Amino acid sequence: MSFPISPRSKRSEAPSRRDVVALAAAGLVLPTLAGPARAETLDDLVRRVTDGVAPAAGGLTLEIPALVENGNSVDVRIAVDSPMTEAAHVRWIHLIAEKNPFPDMARIHLSPRSGRALVATTLRLAQSQTVAAVVAHSDGRYAVATAPVVVTLSACIDGG
Repeated sequence: MSFPISPRSKRSEAPSRRDVVALAAAGLVLPTLAGPARAETLDDLVRRVTDGVAPAAGGLTLEIPALVENGNSVDVRIAVDSPMTEAAHVRWIHLIAEKNPFPDMARIHLSPRSGRALVATTLRLAQSQTVAAVVAHSDGRYAVATAPVVVTLSACIDGG
């Protein structure tokens, strides 16, 4: 006995509209079933930047206002106590804002030719949070400074 083959059973390579909608709906539902993703803490972010090495506190100054009216433009200044010679200098300064959509704000590379380990820039902050500056010295040491910032008008509302 043979059954007639319907045109529906002979599928082409392209998925139907129904298949695409079903797959899209499954993609939206599955992450919610798994639960919310665990956000990295500031300590986790600092450990990731330093490859697991615990940074020392001190040796640098992080100047940032404790209260900012607008998170779209937050002035920050980082100064590191370093002679900036070939033997002892700052390799990089990394800025982290833990509650931003992209917490790694900047990495500034320095060398002995930089003269001074002093950086000033402007950040965007999504909300009130703690900002950290992590410094890598040429001898393999790391240092960190943190500062809490209260933001009245948040930036980064659109996720970017």
